[in-house]
Amino acid sequence: MTLRTGFFLVILLFSFSFFFFNTLRLIRYLRIGKPETRAGRPLERLKQVLTLAFGHSKLFREPLAGLMHFFIFWGFVVLVFAIVETIGEGLRPGFTLSLLGPLYGPLAFLEDVLGLLVILSAVVALLRRYVTKPPRLDVSGHSRLDATIILLLILLIMCAMFGQNAANIERGLQAAAERRFVSRGLAPLFNGCSAEALDGWFSFFWWTHISIVLGFLNYLPYSKHLHILSSIPNVYLAKLDPRGVLKPLNLQDEKATKFGAADVEDLTWKQLLDGYTCTECGRCTAACPAALTGKPLSPKKIVVDIRRRLMEKAPLLSGQSIRGETALPGAEPAGRASAPGQLVGDYISEDELWACTTCMACVQECPVQIEEGTMMRTIFGKGEIGVNSTHHQAIGKLAKGLKVTAKSADGIVFALQR
Repeated sequence: MTLRTGFFLVILLFSFSFFFFNTLRLIRYLRIGKPETRAGRPLERLKQVLTLAFGHSKLFREPLAGLMHFFIFWGFVVLVFAIVETIGEGLRPGFTLSLLGPLYGPLAFLEDVLGLLVILSAVVALLRRYVTKPPRLDVSGHSRLDATIILLLILLIMCAMFGQNAANIERGLQAAAERRFVSRGLAPLFNGCSAEALDGWFSFFWWTHISIVLGFLNYLPYSKHLHILSSIPNVYLAKLDPRGVLKPLNLQDEKATKFGAADVEDLTWKQLLDGYTCTECGRCTAACPAALTGKPLSPKKIVVDIRRRLMEKAPLLSGQSIRGETALPGAEPAGRASAPGQLVGDYISEDELWACTTCMACVQECPVQIEEGTMMRTIFGKGEIGVNSTHHQAIGKLAKGLKVTAKSADGIVFALQR
């Protein structure tokens, strides 16, 4: 084993281990949610995955945005093979997937086609965020920076891949070179380079490519683009019943200590997974009639607030403190006091919840099947919001003032009372 191979192997193992650790951490956070069954009807669920996750059917309601996301998604699916080759090259120089036989040529051609389309799509995405600025994408602060970082990393991954292949073609070592029309077109840039210089350029692009890929992989668990990992599971686990069907509160349950959700641990694990999956595309808020009429409601903000609160409180409820310490078994999490406040009141206001009409336009528009309307109804069921709020008291006074007994035109006696 050469020094280069050994060094790469250490980096590879560390990167995969760190990613695995973060994946387990995120799964552990989901376990603070209440249980919910989302099994059954697997064929219907698979159909939903094929049409929504792989087919992007909701995204194509906006043709430009749909094509852009479609190319980026499928580009990365196919370019997994290019990443496998890059990893193989690091472990055994000269490795290729030519063992696929007659399938390798078409695969090499497809990699170049989709690599070029991914670059064009990423450029279009940047132009939409910084030049044309559709209202639903008009964000600032961390969300805008996060989206920009991801798009730039995608561009760098693609450019490094083409540079690696072009240098290898000029070295005369690239398999299926005749099929890689983009890489072959870039190869003349290295004309006149010595063999040592070509080896240097290849190593530069190879290290750049694999470093950004591994960095990208480990950035995802900390990014709003976590949906790259969670969207397909979320679509598969989405509710199959009609959107308007809500789970009623069992007000006759004498064992219940509270109704609805005051904080993230009162939500179900699936509702917490919805928080992971939000792409912050703003389609839900753009379709929300309450938001369109100036009400203080943004379904996107509700979902993002749930994710923010989960990331703040879940480490404490799952036995960790913010500093990474572990609570004693059976003891109250030591860091609980380090996460003051709660979801309702400190993140999501009473006015936001009362503005929701449960029309489910947000659920209809969400491309990854987040159930925003159900979330808001679950939170709304919390006692302080549903019964003791200033809104409810005002409605009670109105009903009391209108308390009458009257006779309708057809002689039916009715009563309106609190």
